[in-house]
Amino acid sequence: MIVTEEPRDESHAPLLVDPVHARPVRARDVVEGDLILASFCIPKSGMQRADYFNDQYEAHPQPFKPECQCGVCELAERDVPHVVLTDGYPSGPWETCDPWPADDFTLIIPAARLA
Repeated sequence: MIVTEEPRDESHAPLLVDPVHARPVRARDVVEGDLILASFCIPKSGMQRADYFNDQYEAHPQPFKPECQCGVCELAERDVPHVVLTDGYPSGPWETCDPWPADDFTLIIPAARLA
């Protein structure tokens, strides 16, 4: 797993907290208030690499509900467990839920380090 330096270009919002505390965790281990920075993709090299979002967002995890009518939860694969990291506007950056496979890694800054 490779955690690269956060992008510093006009398409990515500046990170307003110290990235020294960033760490990869499984989606199922994200807690209320963690700052989500990136997902991890697997390029041709086979090594997972941080894929930073255009803007970081605060986690508000909750159980996955496949019957949710947000338009995204129904698209999630049914054969793996999921967790919802934020349920959309106003608590998240989108108007829909943000379901993640529970075993996938995400890059976060723990809420305890943000206080």
